[in-house]
Amino acid sequence: MKRGIRWGAFAALFLFATMMVTFAGAQTAVDGAIGGTVTDSSGAVIPNAQVTVHNNGTNADQHAVTDGSGYFRVVHLQPGTYTVTIAASGFQTNQSKNLTVNVGVMTSVQAHLQPGAAAQTVTVSGAAPLVNTSTPTFSGVINNYQLTHLPVNNYRWSSYALLTPGVVNDANGYGLLSFRGQSTLLNNVEFDGADDNQAFFSEERGRTRAGYSTAKAAIQEFQVNTSNYSVEYGFSAGGVVNAVSKSGTNHFHGQVYYFDRDSIWNAYNDYTKLTVPSGTGFTTEPYKPTDLRRQYGFGVGGPILKDRLFFFLAVDRFYHDFPGVSTPGNTFFYSQPDATVSNGCSASAVKSYSTIDADVCSLANNLTNAGLPTSYTQAVADYNNGIAGLNTMLGVAPRFGSQMIYFPKLDWQINKKNHASFEYNRLNWHSPAGIQTGAGALNYGKRSYGNDYVRDNWGIARLDTFLTPNVSNQALYQYGRDFEFEFSQQPTSYEQNTLIKNAAGYTNPFGGIPPEVYITPGNGGFEFGTPAFLERPAYPDERTWQFNDTVEWTRGNHDLKFGYQMVHTHDLSENLYNQYGSFSYTQLYNYFTDYYLAAQGGALAAKARNYSSYSQGFGSQGFGFSTVDYATFVQDEWKVSPKLSLTMGIRWEYEQTPNPQLPNTSNANPAYNIPQTGVLPKDKTNVGPRVGFAYDVFGNGKTVVRGGYGLFFARLINSTIYNAIAQTGVLTTDPNGNPLAQLQFSYNPTTAGAPVFPEVVTSAGTAGSPPNVIYFDPHFRMPEIEQADLTVQQQFGRHDVFSLTWLGAWGRRLPDFVDQNLPAPVQVNYVVNDPTGQGPLPNGKVLPVDFYVKAATSKVQLSNGVTATSSGRPNPYYGAETDIFSGVNSNYEGLVVQYEHQLSNHIQFNANYTWSHALDYGENNTSGTSTNALFDPTNLRLDYGNSDQNVPNRLVVNGVFTSPWQAHGLLGYLANGYEIAPDVQVQNGLPYSAGTNGNAFVQLNGKTLSYIGSGPTGSGGAPRAPGLDRNYVKRPRTAVVDLRMTKEFPIKGKANFQFIAEAFNLFNHQNVTGINTTAYNFGSSSSATCGANQLCFNAVNKNGTYTPQYGQVTNTNSSGFAYTPRQLQLAVQLTF
Repeated sequence: MKRGIRWGAFAALFLFATMMVTFAGAQTAVDGAIGGTVTDSSGAVIPNAQVTVHNNGTNADQHAVTDGSGYFRVVHLQPGTYTVTIAASGFQTNQSKNLTVNVGVMTSVQAHLQPGAAAQTVTVSGAAPLVNTSTPTFSGVINNYQLTHLPVNNYRWSSYALLTPGVVNDANGYGLLSFRGQSTLLNNVEFDGADDNQAFFSEERGRTRAGYSTAKAAIQEFQVNTSNYSVEYGFSAGGVVNAVSKSGTNHFHGQVYYFDRDSIWNAYNDYTKLTVPSGTGFTTEPYKPTDLRRQYGFGVGGPILKDRLFFFLAVDRFYHDFPGVSTPGNTFFYSQPDATVSNGCSASAVKSYSTIDADVCSLANNLTNAGLPTSYTQAVADYNNGIAGLNTMLGVAPRFGSQMIYFPKLDWQINKKNHASFEYNRLNWHSPAGIQTGAGALNYGKRSYGNDYVRDNWGIARLDTFLTPNVSNQALYQYGRDFEFEFSQQPTSYEQNTLIKNAAGYTNPFGGIPPEVYITPGNGGFEFGTPAFLERPAYPDERTWQFNDTVEWTRGNHDLKFGYQMVHTHDLSENLYNQYGSFSYTQLYNYFTDYYLAAQGGALAAKARNYSSYSQGFGSQGFGFSTVDYATFVQDEWKVSPKLSLTMGIRWEYEQTPNPQLPNTSNANPAYNIPQTGVLPKDKTNVGPRVGFAYDVFGNGKTVVRGGYGLFFARLINSTIYNAIAQTGVLTTDPNGNPLAQLQFSYNPTTAGAPVFPEVVTSAGTAGSPPNVIYFDPHFRMPEIEQADLTVQQQFGRHDVFSLTWLGAWGRRLPDFVDQNLPAPVQVNYVVNDPTGQGPLPNGKVLPVDFYVKAATSKVQLSNGVTATSSGRPNPYYGAETDIFSGVNSNYEGLVVQYEHQLSNHIQFNANYTWSHALDYGENNTSGTSTNALFDPTNLRLDYGNSDQNVPNRLVVNGVFTSPWQAHGLLGYLANGYEIAPDVQVQNGLPYSAGTNGNAFVQLNGKTLSYIGSGPTGSGGAPRAPGLDRNYVKRPRTAVVDLRMTKEFPIKGKANFQFIAEAFNLFNHQNVTGINTTAYNFGSSSSATCGANQLCFNAVNKNGTYTPQYGQVTNTNSSGFAYTPRQLQLAVQLTF
């Protein structure tokens, strides 16, 4: 408690002191700087030298005077090329031309003035130094040369971040990135100094289903901050990707491009197959679905008023035609029953039947027992007709995505002291059937993918002001709206005739929107109807208001920054889960039983309850709420000596959360109250110091040691807040009887009020089951990560740099989810049943586990007065009580080796290798919430193991090689201008755990124990097999080799026309995107070989030969983004 008061008081004083200097704040560096020390020929410093920094593109000048140590720094320079002129009395004027300034980096100038008259000018090479001698940050700049010359598969400019060390893809390859082994949800994406994140899902605005969110031609360069970044960056415990857009200059410049990718040039995916009935069986053939991508657009910039007003405009169009392949989860679906079985379904013969024949017998028995006498022969016909009906929803599903982006920008040099810029980005994406983006086979009906839409609009205004030659101010304002919504597709004829209005006269009450039907894919089924996650009128509709202001004061060898930031976010999310109902079947024959009974109507239809479970959601469609992120900081960049630079700063952050909207705290009976639902976190203790150094060992700019340490905080994800607002377990209703909170009711066929297929429950009414609850732990704190790094960097020759870096990151207070409404566990023993000897655990091994036993249920009265069956938990009035707590730690250490060859002799080459190890106690990558993410809810230590993002070895190599010869005349157009650019990324596969499947069959003292949830502990937690470490095994390595080949035709020295050919995954390496992680199956009461308390190795017995299913690859190259089969692309591009 005293520590909290001390930190809070410090934060208040710190905020007050900062605001006394200025109501100021910065978020990110969107520009660069030029600085250095001016000396004479003997090395003595020259004070009071006049420095002029000239922007070669806009003719804007900035001025500075060297201090007593000969040092100067000029800040707020747009990325581009500059000329630096330095003059001093008694010395010749020194001029450095074509200096390159990159975002977030200070370009060093070491000027040595020669004695002579000022009228004499000495011009030197303006090449930017290869070694950064002034800042401690471990980061990399992806410059425009790399952006325009290297291949990238998925069009996302942020994917170039994968070229830098310490960065890996998420497990699915969908475009999310992990920095230093941290969650993909802890990063920060910036665009021109403004927040480019969606707070609801903690991803880049537009998310990953849209093609990309920024026009290809709009990006000048971007900076990837992997570790120990400046206090100007915040609300991130992962990495920061900081982009800078192009601007207009006094010269017209731009590009026009057209990229064409067609699946006829592509390789097959080994796991995308089309299975169709054939005679008495089925045929399965490799299938290459259509994959057409068209990207075209232009970017152009130039002057409106020379030296004063400039424009830039980018327009980008993207079209992606990628039909899905709807298939059942198992080819068993297409098996044909034997219509000539002589004994029919007699008890003495049924055991000898094939599985499909036995299923037909089950169908016949079900219908007969329900009062519809059915022979085996008739059941065969019914079964085949049922399959034929379902098959109408399988096959190739039309699917495409189309988007348009507009990006206009104005730069206004108001006068010598003020520069303003205004920009606007509009993204419009629509994708019929585009919610499910998987490139492989999908276990969904053709009309159950869902339609996806994105409307992303934002505008930024920024003003840079030089109050004095040494004091500047940068103010930024942004308004943005990221509006995403998703709806169901038009039902198929089968769905309309079965689920909406059937032959017996039933009509669905939801206006033609059918319920979901889920038939277990492993048993040959798939999912059709309306997916439980739809409809989503707003998911989310997010509006952002942002204000930043930064004051920078250069005083002697000190560069001081004072900053303030505010980001106000309003989220509206309308997504009542499962609002149209969901029937779940484990077997096809049970579904067919209900299908045929429902068609009969009357008393037979009333018996259509052969589903395993039915569930439906009720309550408010959605909720709106606001969060406000505040930050303020102070930083001093101190040039202690020409060799040593120190950076010291401190940053305070606070995320203001909304008030609860439906607190479950005011029931007349206190037993119904959940006090935790009445409070959301208010953590004001987030004060992060950061310190770093850069030491130029020999003072020649070729050998540098850099290092630093910082404390960083991540923000609380808004979708997590939403769940805590919407699911408090309150049973209060509106005047129409609809619950105010979002509630989920589950039924089994014998539950009172359970519907008959295909009917749904029309209102919550007296539906009674204890509701689930989600709340924040009273001690919840914002995620915190300490970062440290140490780098030794050495330049060799004029163009080569080698560096060695150690990286460390230690996460604390990371969020996770645990069910608190659980009984005290009892210890049970599992026994491994593995006669094959091929599993990870030895046969016969005894594994003690704490098991959470569901108590006997009884009738209880809920808070709304409805009588329901108790939950069998300590608090019988509620189901799962999900506690969002901040108690997970993580550890990451890495060693990075980098080599860079700057463009010379027609070669640019970069290579980096990262060795690392990431460990944690089950860091959760869920943006919303999960009921119970832990293996054992009362023993967090059992989850310690390799991180989900642990990649021990990763190698990245890329380069650009241009033709060295120079022919002349007409021959030169044919022989010159060739370029080849490879990009190679190889790494260990991501880890996974050996899992179990389904619900445990456990006995103790001869009595079968009921379970709270699935998994070996019966708690509904992680299904990992006991006795094995989490993430102890790795997928096969991933390897992606992309290649670009270019032929360039110069046009009168003013433009270049390019023919481009690209190959992605050139060697068609089978990068694993799906793998069977089920190592053991639980026993069952009906099995003669796998009984109570047994974990039976997942293997298939074929004629006495066991084939392990665990670890078998189920899909490769199916992400559609990072991992695809070999694809070829052709393009033309005009640059001027």
